[in-house]
Amino acid sequence: MTVVTRYMLREFLKAAAACTAGFLLLFVVIDFVERADDFLRHHAGLVEVARYYLYRSPSIFVMISPVVVLLAVLITVSLRARANEFTALFSGGISLLRACAPLIAGCAAFSILALAASEVLVPRTNRGAREIARLRMRPEKVAAQFSLNRYWVRAGDGILSAQVVDASRGELHGFQYLELDRDFRLVRRIDARLATAGERGLWKLREGKERSFADPSRASAFREREFAFPATIQAFLDGETPPEEMTYAQLSSYIADSRERGYDVRRYEVDLNAKISYPLLNVIISTIAIPLSLYAPRKGGTWRSIGTGLLVGFVCWVALSASLSLGHKGLLPPAAAAWLPDALFAATGAALFRRTRR
Repeated sequence: MTVVTRYMLREFLKAAAACTAGFLLLFVVIDFVERADDFLRHHAGLVEVARYYLYRSPSIFVMISPVVVLLAVLITVSLRARANEFTALFSGGISLLRACAPLIAGCAAFSILALAASEVLVPRTNRGAREIARLRMRPEKVAAQFSLNRYWVRAGDGILSAQVVDASRGELHGFQYLELDRDFRLVRRIDARLATAGERGLWKLREGKERSFADPSRASAFREREFAFPATIQAFLDGETPPEEMTYAQLSSYIADSRERGYDVRRYEVDLNAKISYPLLNVIISTIAIPLSLYAPRKGGTWRSIGTGLLVGFVCWVALSASLSLGHKGLLPPAAAAWLPDALFAATGAALFRRTRR
């Protein structure tokens, strides 16, 4: 490793560490201000609050990592350019790509770190944070538990289950209701392809079958019928966050299982692709940050770089959110919704790089 490589990598890591700490602190402060009333109302202790935000930290890191990398590269390159260090490197025969290779390597390390965190830490810590939130911030609400590729809610004398939860339409696909007696023996079972919560606690079920185990021979199929269940659809909607609590392999298995049963899981396919495409933004975003930081480096210094980074980060976030939203609504194919922003940012970065090297 050459002196230039060590120097550039060290400066980048210093800026990245400062940006990571700053954004984490900012996120925690803002989130705590929003949730403080809930913590106080339910008498959450200081240790529980600290545990909650400790559990949230890995997912926050994955979420902010592209902006952190963007700012770190902008600050590192603009400060070096302002001190004419790049001019010295270029006069020594070192190309722009070679001079910035350590920065790109540092961004790649952030991508690997974000991907590892999203696969190893985030599923577990998100479950821990949700458990604290359920006990201390919303104890009156019972969220669905996700197990065996299905959602499960215990309510009254029965258990409600669904294969797929469509939050946007308020529908449950692959619905099942199991009624139990006091000895936990199955009394009645209702299956339906689609369930929609209606008014006055009634549920509208379509394409289903009702079975009574008191009389095994009694089973009636129906095309559409209303039932009263001791639970609302909100319990499923409150617990409908499995992609953030599942690894790539687990989510892929859930999608395959649901697709075999004939259910629409395009929104989950978008999340599956995003598990890979989002961490890769850490590398792609550097190709935009490096050329931007070399434009007029003496005007504004570090604060100009920070402002530029926040602006570019906001534009990228809007583009990414819009693309994922279109994918969730079925207006874009899942793979296109997740990878289109990466392709656009990569093309923009390549164009800026070619223009800078001229």
